[in-house]
Amino acid sequence: MKKSIAGLSVLFSLMSFDLMTAGSLPAARSQAGPKEPARAATAKKIDEYLTSVTPFGFSGAILVAKGGEILINKGYGLAIRDKGISNTSETVFSVGSITKQFTAAGILKLEMMGKLSAEDTLGKFLSDVPPAKQKISLHQLMTHTSGIGGDVGGDYEIAERDDTVKKILAQPLRSEPGTEFFYSNAGYSLLAAVVEKASGRKYEEFLSEYLFKPAGLLNTGYRLPHWEDKVIAHWYAGDTDNGVPLDKPYPYWNLLGNGGILSTTDDMFKWNRALKDNEVLSAEAKKTLWTPVLNDYACGWDVIKSPHGTLIQHDGGSTLGNSADCRWFVEPDIFVMLFSNQSPDGSALIFKLKDKIEKIVFGGDVTAPPRLEPGDPRELAKFAGEYKLASGSKFKVKTGAGGLFISAEGQDAIGLLMGADLDNPKYAELSGRTGAIVEKTVQGDYQALHQAFGGRVPLERIQSRQKRMWQEMQDMFGPYKSFRVLGTIPFESDATTFVEFEFEKGTETIQYIWGPRGLLGIRVPAIPLQCKFLPRTATEFIGYDIGLARLAEVQFNPGENGTVISLTMNGRTAGRT
Repeated sequence: MKKSIAGLSVLFSLMSFDLMTAGSLPAARSQAGPKEPARAATAKKIDEYLTSVTPFGFSGAILVAKGGEILINKGYGLAIRDKGISNTSETVFSVGSITKQFTAAGILKLEMMGKLSAEDTLGKFLSDVPPAKQKISLHQLMTHTSGIGGDVGGDYEIAERDDTVKKILAQPLRSEPGTEFFYSNAGYSLLAAVVEKASGRKYEEFLSEYLFKPAGLLNTGYRLPHWEDKVIAHWYAGDTDNGVPLDKPYPYWNLLGNGGILSTTDDMFKWNRALKDNEVLSAEAKKTLWTPVLNDYACGWDVIKSPHGTLIQHDGGSTLGNSADCRWFVEPDIFVMLFSNQSPDGSALIFKLKDKIEKIVFGGDVTAPPRLEPGDPRELAKFAGEYKLASGSKFKVKTGAGGLFISAEGQDAIGLLMGADLDNPKYAELSGRTGAIVEKTVQGDYQALHQAFGGRVPLERIQSRQKRMWQEMQDMFGPYKSFRVLGTIPFESDATTFVEFEFEKGTETIQYIWGPRGLLGIRVPAIPLQCKFLPRTATEFIGYDIGLARLAEVQFNPGENGTVISLTMNGRTAGRT
């Protein structure tokens, strides 16, 4: 939903790459025989992969279709934990910020109906628009080039339309309209208000009548569908049950139009087919919908050139535990809808999974864990604690969800947990180099960062985005205090360095992603430096990191009285403190 500092992916980068590092153990392969159709083999491979990673944190649903034929449509994990209700192909999830393309489609539908033009300005529909914002076009709002700023309240705060519009319009412009891309939830809230003004209908009513029903979507919306007949997945952040949106006060205009619509895998596939076949929008309207302006962003969709041809995509999620990703590879006509209702480590799970699914869909292999079962929490408790290597680096072991969560602090501990070659000096060198760059950056000197990108990213762009990132972190966590480099690990691109920033009210960890020619990008927030382990024997555990697609092994060592005194990971022993 919100693309806040907690929801940003790569802040900026030079290239697209798969954040997956192959493990040293064999990749999971389909057992399909030579005569089994390729599509059935692909479905089986996806199912085997998601089934194996479910004990390691996945919970949600997936639909994959090719050429209009559904290959797999299935749920995994639990929709409602305390009732033991499983996710299925019919479970309802939140699409998050994928809502934006529905709003954009609504504007274009109104254009087809003669109610407005995408080039109309805000002043035509909304009252008391400040002079600097009166000439902002609807198209600029749809493409995030309007200069409108960020959120003016929480997602589920009670917020009426006109009050919310007034707050948004009172904000200063971030840039001259039409000159810069800035992802603005608030801009899409304004578009939702325009839908109501131009149509004379409530926002959801208009979408339901003119978009959802014609496309055959019966289980998509905020409040109008008959949700009492459906299972709506609860959102889980770790062990916290955040319930469902229907439990929240309504209306919530900080969210309406930009996020939060509920739907199912089947409905999202129907929507894809309806768009493809001109059932709800004309060819001319779709051209506007899917023509990018800045930053590969069109109207509620990213439209990019991928190794598999044109890719139309969007994702969404929140810190409450829900995330979603919608991808359509146009030329091969492959559609993928992926939902999750669980965030086991504070980060949106879909962002870790979607590239793995894409790889499998196009015939690749992904390292998968063996089939393991959760352990008895009473037995697992004896392993919890802190373990220190001779170097002073640490492992911290906590229990949860039938397994152990092991985090690392210090270069060699991080390397052991995440698969770095500890004898390779480049990881220590990159840690030192990153620290020197950050030291300059926090002082307002961006030259070192500019040089790290090899001059391939304009200095002005680096300054602008670093200042924005810095301001958002301080808005969230208070004044800056210090930073420390946690360590560097290998990635498929080359390596990534983790830096923790301390503020008065909390910390944020950022990844500096390196390639052979220098810095590739900066990710906010970083993937957590921890891994979930499940028991293989009474003292041996297998760990699997979904984001890295990497396996790890750990052995706990008891002393004479049976109390655990150390752990051994990849041949290195850490004593319990």
